[in-house]
Amino acid sequence: MWRIHLSIHLLCVLLCALSACDRAADRQTGTKTAMPQRDINTVKEAHAAELMALPGVVGVAVGELEDHTPCILVMVVKLTKELEGKIPKTIEGHPVRIEESGEIRPMR
Repeated sequence: MWRIHLSIHLLCVLLCALSACDRAADRQTGTKTAMPQRDINTVKEAHAAELMALPGVVGVAVGELEDHTPCILVMVVKLTKELEGKIPKTIEGHPVRIEESGEIRPMR
């Protein structure tokens, strides 16, 4: 009977270890959303230029999702499937929200 308990215990330990390795691999490959390591403002500043280089992107800011989670807000003139495909869903673990703002012009 003790062998059965020992076997079950070892199996549980093995499964937990494999699960931890799987999560670590996900963080490295980016296949799942990783926990943010850097402040959202720092991340926004680090990626603003590459986002602004996309045709149709007119602004990048820190915003909020509907549940008040901070996000990186990408403002676009017109949201198209092509543009949506070029903008990542997350950046360094922070969610990205795309908002169709139209053209942004300075006030006179």
